[in-house]
Amino acid sequence: MKLLKGSLLGSAAAFAAVGAAHAADLPVKKAVPIEYVRVCTAYGAGFFYIPGTDTCLRVSGRARFEGGYMTSYSRQNANGGDTSGYQGRMRINLDARTQTAYGTLRAFVR
Repeated sequence: MKLLKGSLLGSAAAFAAVGAAHAADLPVKKAVPIEYVRVCTAYGAGFFYIPGTDTCLRVSGRARFEGGYMTSYSRQNANGGDTSGYQGRMRINLDARTQTAYGTLRAFVR
Protein backbone atom coordinates (compact mmCIF):
# COMPACT_ATOMS: atom_id res chain seq x y z
CA MET A 1 0.00 0.00 0.00
CA LYS A 2 2.84 2.35 0.82
CA LEU A 3 4.42 1.60 -2.54
CA LEU A 4 1.19 2.47 -4.38
CA LYS A 5 0.70 5.63 -2.34
CA GLY A 6 4.32 6.74 -2.95
CA SER A 7 4.11 6.09 -6.69
CA LEU A 8 0.82 8.05 -6.99
CA LEU A 9 2.26 11.01 -5.12
CA GLY A 10 5.47 10.84 -7.17
CA SER A 11 3.58 10.74 -10.48
CA ALA A 12 1.37 13.67 -9.38
CA ALA A 13 4.47 15.67 -8.51
CA ALA A 14 6.06 14.80 -11.87
CA PHE A 15 2.93 15.94 -13.77
CA ALA A 16 2.88 19.21 -11.82
CA ALA A 17 6.57 19.83 -12.58
CA VAL A 18 6.14 19.07 -16.29
CA GLY A 19 3.05 21.29 -16.48
CA ALA A 20 4.91 24.15 -14.81
CA ALA A 21 7.87 23.72 -17.17
CA HIS A 22 5.61 23.90 -20.22
CA ALA A 23 3.77 26.92 -18.83
CA ALA A 24 7.06 28.80 -18.61
CA ASP A 25 7.64 28.26 -22.33
CA LEU A 26 4.40 29.87 -23.44
CA PRO A 27 4.91 32.88 -25.71
CA VAL A 28 4.33 36.15 -23.92
CA LYS A 29 3.31 39.26 -25.79
CA LYS A 30 5.99 41.85 -25.10
CA ALA A 31 4.94 45.35 -24.21
CA VAL A 32 5.83 48.15 -26.56
CA PRO A 33 8.83 50.07 -25.14
CA ILE A 34 7.87 53.47 -23.83
CA GLU A 35 10.05 56.40 -24.81
CA TYR A 36 10.21 58.37 -21.56
CA VAL A 37 12.55 61.06 -22.84
CA ARG A 38 12.07 62.36 -26.38
CA VAL A 39 14.70 64.79 -27.63
CA CYS A 40 13.39 68.15 -28.87
CA THR A 41 15.67 69.50 -31.60
CA ALA A 42 13.55 72.54 -32.48
CA TYR A 43 15.19 74.85 -29.91
CA GLY A 44 18.76 73.57 -29.79
CA ALA A 45 20.77 71.15 -27.69
CA GLY A 46 19.58 70.02 -24.26
CA PHE A 47 15.82 70.28 -24.78
CA PHE A 48 13.42 67.36 -24.35
CA TYR A 49 9.65 67.03 -24.63
CA ILE A 50 7.58 66.98 -21.45
CA PRO A 51 5.63 63.69 -21.70
CA GLY A 52 2.09 64.17 -22.97
CA THR A 53 2.65 67.73 -24.23
CA ASP A 54 4.30 69.62 -27.08
CA THR A 55 6.33 71.72 -24.64
CA CYS A 56 10.12 71.44 -24.73
CA LEU A 57 12.08 71.79 -21.48
CA ARG A 58 15.77 72.27 -20.74
CA VAL A 59 17.12 71.73 -17.24
CA SER A 60 20.59 73.13 -16.72
CA GLY A 61 22.69 74.74 -14.06
CA ARG A 62 25.99 74.71 -12.32
CA ALA A 63 27.50 73.95 -8.94
CA ARG A 64 30.46 75.65 -7.34
CA PHE A 65 32.36 74.92 -4.16
CA GLU A 66 35.13 77.04 -2.71
CA GLY A 67 37.35 76.27 0.20
CA GLY A 68 39.93 78.52 1.73
CA TYR A 69 42.57 78.26 4.43
CA MET A 70 44.70 81.03 5.84
CA THR A 71 47.33 80.70 8.53
CA SER A 72 47.24 83.33 11.18
CA TYR A 73 50.57 84.84 12.24
CA SER A 74 48.98 87.47 14.41
CA ARG A 75 48.35 87.34 18.13
CA GLN A 76 45.30 89.56 17.67
CA ASN A 77 43.16 86.70 16.40
CA ALA A 78 40.51 85.95 19.03
CA ASN A 79 40.77 82.18 18.83
CA GLY A 80 44.54 82.24 18.34
CA GLY A 81 44.50 79.79 15.43
CA ASP A 82 44.15 79.45 11.74
CA THR A 83 41.09 80.49 9.78
CA SER A 84 39.26 78.47 7.18
CA GLY A 85 36.13 79.04 5.19
CA TYR A 86 33.92 77.09 2.83
CA GLN A 87 31.24 78.21 0.47
CA GLY A 88 28.94 76.29 -1.82
CA ARG A 89 26.70 77.70 -4.54
CA MET A 90 24.29 76.11 -6.93
CA ARG A 91 22.20 77.48 -9.78
CA ILE A 92 19.37 75.68 -11.55
CA ASN A 93 17.86 76.94 -14.81
CA LEU A 94 14.53 75.77 -16.23
CA ASP A 95 13.70 76.86 -19.78
CA ALA A 96 10.32 75.78 -21.25
CA ARG A 97 9.27 76.60 -24.81
CA THR A 98 6.22 75.79 -26.90
CA GLN A 99 4.85 76.93 -30.25
CA THR A 100 1.59 78.91 -30.28
CA ALA A 101 -0.37 80.61 -33.04
CA TYR A 102 1.41 83.87 -32.14
CA GLY A 103 4.95 82.43 -32.07
CA THR A 104 7.16 80.80 -29.47
CA LEU A 105 6.01 81.06 -25.86
CA ARG A 106 8.92 80.88 -23.43
CA ALA A 107 9.04 80.55 -19.66
CA PHE A 108 12.41 80.82 -17.95
CA VAL A 109 13.21 80.33 -14.26
CA ARG A 110 16.64 80.76 -12.69
